[in-house]
Amino acid sequence: MTERSGGGAAEVRLLGAVSVRIDGRLVELGGDRVRALLAVLALARGEAVSTPVLAERIWGDEPPANIGPSLHTLMTRLRRAIGADLVATGPAGYSLRLEPEQVDVHRFSRLLRTAAQTDDPTVEYDAVLAALALWGGRPFDGARSGWLDDIETPRLVEQYLAAVERRADLRIEDRHYGDVLALLRELAAANPLRESLWLRLLRLLARAGRTAEALELYESVRLSIADELGVDPGAELRALYAELLTGAPEEAEVPRTAVPRQLPADLPTFTGRRSALAFLDDVLAAGGSERSAVIVAIDGTGGAGKTALAIHWAHQARAHFPDGQLYLNLRGYSAGGLVEPHDALQSLLLGLGVPNDQIPGAFEARSALLRTLLAEKRLLLVLDNARNAAQVRPLLPGAGGFAIVTSRNQLRGLVAREGARRFSLGQMSSAESTELLARVVSGRPYDVAQLAGFAELCGRLPLALVVGAERASRSRSADITKQLADASDRLSALEIGDDELSSVRAVLSWSYQALPSDAARLFRMLGVYPGAVFEPPAVAALAGLDEVEVDHLLDVLVEANLLEQASASSYQLHDLVRLYAAGLEEPSESQQALARLLDWLAQTAQAAKLARGGRLRFALLRKPLDGVRPLTFGSDAEALAWFRREWATLVAAVVQGAERGHHWLAATLASGLWDYIEQERSPTPAALNASEIAVRSARAIDEPLLEAVLGNQLAVSYGLLGRIDDSLAQFLSSLKLMEAVGDPSGISMLHSNLGMTYQRKGELKTSLQHLEQALEHSNEDRSYGAVLNNLAHTLSELGRNEEAVENALAAVERHRRVNYHRGVAYALDTAGMAYRRAGHYEQAISCLAESARLCRELELGAAEVPTLISLGEAYEAAGRYDEARAAWQQALTVADRQGPSQHYDRARILERLQTTPANDG
Repeated sequence: MTERSGGGAAEVRLLGAVSVRIDGRLVELGGDRVRALLAVLALARGEAVSTPVLAERIWGDEPPANIGPSLHTLMTRLRRAIGADLVATGPAGYSLRLEPEQVDVHRFSRLLRTAAQTDDPTVEYDAVLAALALWGGRPFDGARSGWLDDIETPRLVEQYLAAVERRADLRIEDRHYGDVLALLRELAAANPLRESLWLRLLRLLARAGRTAEALELYESVRLSIADELGVDPGAELRALYAELLTGAPEEAEVPRTAVPRQLPADLPTFTGRRSALAFLDDVLAAGGSERSAVIVAIDGTGGAGKTALAIHWAHQARAHFPDGQLYLNLRGYSAGGLVEPHDALQSLLLGLGVPNDQIPGAFEARSALLRTLLAEKRLLLVLDNARNAAQVRPLLPGAGGFAIVTSRNQLRGLVAREGARRFSLGQMSSAESTELLARVVSGRPYDVAQLAGFAELCGRLPLALVVGAERASRSRSADITKQLADASDRLSALEIGDDELSSVRAVLSWSYQALPSDAARLFRMLGVYPGAVFEPPAVAALAGLDEVEVDHLLDVLVEANLLEQASASSYQLHDLVRLYAAGLEEPSESQQALARLLDWLAQTAQAAKLARGGRLRFALLRKPLDGVRPLTFGSDAEALAWFRREWATLVAAVVQGAERGHHWLAATLASGLWDYIEQERSPTPAALNASEIAVRSARAIDEPLLEAVLGNQLAVSYGLLGRIDDSLAQFLSSLKLMEAVGDPSGISMLHSNLGMTYQRKGELKTSLQHLEQALEHSNEDRSYGAVLNNLAHTLSELGRNEEAVENALAAVERHRRVNYHRGVAYALDTAGMAYRRAGHYEQAISCLAESARLCRELELGAAEVPTLISLGEAYEAAGRYDEARAAWQQALTVADRQGPSQHYDRARILERLQTTPANDG
């Protein structure tokens, strides 16, 4: 039982009104959306639920305009209601720190599974009775969610009704069934078309000696069904009616013969998959209607362990299928070619004991005979490795049957037409992967950390795990991870001899070979995509197609389980699938695809820069390549969000483009990324590496202007990282190139940056000389304003603060004239610094407060932190200590949000907070 930090045990109730009790005390939850959030998280069994999934399940097709803040508000209310310690936040999303037994839905399902799995009638009855005792009325009452209403509530109601029916069956001979009789009457009236309830009610009435009442009730039911559906009651209800009329006993059961037991052996190393097994148990416990079959579709990528899961569960559930288990490998994805439905029907009929000479030749006749033989039988049918819904549909049982279908295809047609319950099998969890590896390499001296690292290299794909572990178990090395990490071809390291079934590459190849040619082409191209996550517009550029066609092809790959949908608008490849796709590369095709993508990224980065108030100081980009349609942005925030979302891809694309000889495209792309790097003020090692590579690319194709521009960016990055000597050398080299090109704007830019670099070195006279030259070469307001701001910095360092203020304010006016709001923020910060140093504290506070406000509006977190520090210092100098501490506290909050890049400023802030007294101290 999970307890809160204060010691209170929590219990969540969803079967009826949504509620939470802490130590038996009812907690006030608030609105219907908070209750929906609680229900969605509680149903997840402690697993994390991502923001997109939460949004879909809480708001459905009518999400709020800003999902993030709205969800944050709900989460805050939930934490306030039940305690923050019960709500966990992680990279994968949100979860509740609760054991399944603390949620009534999970206790309900567990009790029904116990009932379904036991052979003891007394144990079964007690479990069913305990489950029914948890029922408090319509599930999720008080929660507003279409997903709960349309998906989860019908599922739970079906389980409840099936449990009531099972309770009646178990006490059919018991004379003390008055309470069951009353409940059946109530439920049958509420569900007038559910014949299974009427069947039990009529039978109990007859056993109670109330045959006339039962006959009268049957006639009422018959008329109701005829009015609603235009048909007579089902065969079983009609047979009971005939029995009531004649008083004849029910027919004795015909002895079973030729019970099929076709399941392959269970895997001794089967591990984990608890949520999938629980899903199958729940489906079994819920049962089906009298007019339809229960069909479960398990899909997943090749090697995900679909067959192992189906067989393992089937062995566990054998007692519930006394009439046997049929198994057929349909070879939808294998080297031998798929089994045609006509041949599959023959195999299944033979398995049911039909002599070969009595099997009809006509396809429809075979399918009808199979349904006839499966009717009224408690038999499990496992159809493994199906290609698509069309291959499976003729093989399915009729009403009352139970079938499990596995496939790499999502079998959407079975879900839509036959009402199949689908479970998508993904990667194993880290814990499950480690447990599986430990079983396979049992006896070898590998610690948990090694096994966890090995699992990640295998992408936590079950086939890769067992194959890789088998090889490792035969190795002499004590480092299991190193063996796989050092492999030049990881997929080759994940195969055993010539056994195709034990080769990740071979298994994936069967999925690839089943693709239509246009989807196969796109899959190959995705192998060269430089990022982990991609969106349709970028993929359209990669493939040279329009977005409508790309959306369709991406959906084909998702349906084939070769591609995962990361969110509503983005996709990703499993690590091993990515390696396989990369190995399919056709050089000419991939070079053209990468060129289009690089150009699209560069053109879109330029559009984002312009939307953020940037300018085209140097005309570096050319006309977009054919098939390249860059994005446009309607606001600064939209453009900034794109940069943040695609940053890892942009940086990786520069490196990959240069490695593949696309020097111009790689270099121009890198030039378009500077605006974002400068804003963040902390180049990552990957971004710095990309900048260095871009400079070399520009040099390789003899483009001095491009090399000078990129060299300037690289020099600033060196400076931001504290590598002042490297920064100075790169600035001087770039200045020579720019002077040779003769671009005045570029010369001004480099002199201005050299001025700031010499200032940091303490060489203020040299700094002034460069800044004066920068002013001489500057030819427009924005660059002139930037130089004035830098000049103000140096003048302030020289103690000439009045001149510094004058230059900084002049820079503010220049930037305002051209609506360069970021420049206004920077120049106001400089003016505030100079005012403070000159002893004009109120003017300093005014400038710095306005600068901080602009930084916040423009999401310039890296600039906002030092500005808030300066604002606090101005308050402190003015004797306004409480306001100083408030400014530094705000700076600390922003620094924490920015992450590790702000460690130096964070240390300064903490020191200030510790040493500055409050106003009363």
